[in-house]
Amino acid sequence: MIRINLLGRPRPKVKRRVAIAGTLQLVLFAVPVLVAVAVLVVQYVFIKGDINALQQQIEQKESEKRTMAQLEKEIKEYEEEQRRLQGRLDVIENLKRNQAGPVRLLEAVGNTVSLTETLWLTNMDEQADNTIQFKGVAASVDAVANFITNLNRSGYFQNVEIKESIQKEKEGMANFEFTLTAKFVLPAPPAAPPAAGGGM
Repeated sequence: MIRINLLGRPRPKVKRRVAIAGTLQLVLFAVPVLVAVAVLVVQYVFIKGDINALQQQIEQKESEKRTMAQLEKEIKEYEEEQRRLQGRLDVIENLKRNQAGPVRLLEAVGNTVSLTETLWLTNMDEQADNTIQFKGVAASVDAVANFITNLNRSGYFQNVEIKESIQKEKEGMANFEFTLTAKFVLPAPPAAPPAAGGGM
């Protein structure tokens, strides 16, 4: 009697095991790759954050640099303006001193001569560097010495020097013709009073 197997032959189990093994190998290969990719992504995120932070710091420093440059420019402009104003003040002060100079000179000389007895000025000449040359006649050497002392004490004259003193007789009287020089200097203006202190 002949038997016929209508169910067919069973599938060999070896091929299924091979497919499982291939899938497992693929999984084992993909997992490290995915992990590596994940690590790279995390590192990229952190590095990107550091780059952004550094960029913000750079922008902040640049902003501070621009601010400092603006402040330096304003300080230079302020200093330049202060120099210009100081120059104007110096010009005004010099003009005031030059205007007052001749008047003060005549006043100082007049006061000094009036304090010296038996002495008369015959000529007064302004030379370089505010140096004044005096020529005059005195009844005695003491009068000339007193005139020099009074010039020094006036506060308007410095470096007083006698250049020449000649004794001459006229109508039976001895006179002393003299020539001396002195540097005319205006006294410094009085210092401004100190500012009042704050309240207690």
